Amino acid sequence: MIDLLDRLVSIESPAGHPQGCHAVQDVVGAELAALGARLERHTADNGTPVLLARWGCQERPVLVLGHVDTVFGLGELARRPFTVHNGHARGPGVFDMKAGLVQLIEALRRLLPADPEPDLTVLLNADEELGSPGSEPFLVAEARRSACAIVLEPGGPGGAIKTARKGIGFYDLAVTGVAAHPGLDFERGVNAITELAAQLGELAACSGMDEGTTVNIGTVRGGTGRNVVAAHAVAEVETRFWTAEAGERADAAVRARVPRHPGAKITVTGGVHRGPMHRGAAATRLAALARECAAADGWQAGELAVGGVSDANVVAALGVPTVDGMGAEGGGAHGPDEYVLTGSMPRRARWLAALLARLTEPGFRLDPVGDAV
Repeated sequence: MIDLLDRLVSIESPAGHPQGCHAVQDVVGAELAALGARLERHTADNGTPVLLARWGCQERPVLVLGHVDTVFGLGELARRPFTVHNGHARGPGVFDMKAGLVQLIEALRRLLPADPEPDLTVLLNADEELGSPGSEPFLVAEARRSACAIVLEPGGPGGAIKTARKGIGFYDLAVTGVAAHPGLDFERGVNAITELAAQLGELAACSGMDEGTTVNIGTVRGGTGRNVVAAHAVAEVETRFWTAEAGERADAAVRARVPRHPGAKITVTGGVHRGPMHRGAAATRLAALARECAAADGWQAGELAVGGVSDANVVAALGVPTVDGMGAEGGGAHGPDEYVLTGSMPRRARWLAALLARLTEPGFRLDPVGDAV
């Protein structure tokens, strides 16, 4: 498992770099094909590669979701190559989520000898860190035909599964003012930066308008020079929320911008990008089953709700019972101190194999009625 993790981490695969992502899919795809998978390669409209691996007759299969892209740009590997020291594996993307991919392959090595044709689909996309703009149609199509979904995002503290996630909204807030010379004609100008700053102060105060709702000002840019009254300014704004209703209120707050200066114009683009991930009755049973499989192996799997967003939000929004956080145990996601606890990897692979074995048993259903669509 460590050797394979080294191979994957040593291929740089930033989101938006199809060549590197395709190379990781090649390595993982070869492992899956050796385990009897029928591989399908697709290219999304935005050029991102999507790999599908299928087993069984595909009648209401279990869907396993993972991604091969990372948040780290080219060159990060030279600064921070793959290492293992004192039970900690480090390197760009090791935790999110290349160790999860390794655990999946090991889990399938354990599962498939006992059942070489489970109804199982694995989907690995390459733009999850960008919000899956190209691969979302593939996620939706596979989710709609699946009985449930297992997502290989990293586990929470102590390796806990993730059963609820916030929704997220993306917005661009642009202000158009009037350029002027600040020394000769200052009063004629309308400063877009000043107007934008006032608007952003109001928006920042909207954090907490509902419990857990946040409004983050991510980037601000504007103006052309210190000797020009700025005619243009734009900010990138993100909202996060626990309920659809809270998301709608945050959306309304962003859109309800009225210029303070009568000569300024405000344009808001964007909207809610992902709804929150919630648990229905079948998803609750799926989470309980995951915890039962952990307990049978001698440890307790925790459960938590998180503010981050993943492809789990996409499939859960379709009513598909979903459990997330079935990937690696470690910490530091998206940062320079990212790490994986190597000693946990075999245990988590056994856990995933046990859960998949239960879910793919002939005749097994999470719910007699089911809330999958």
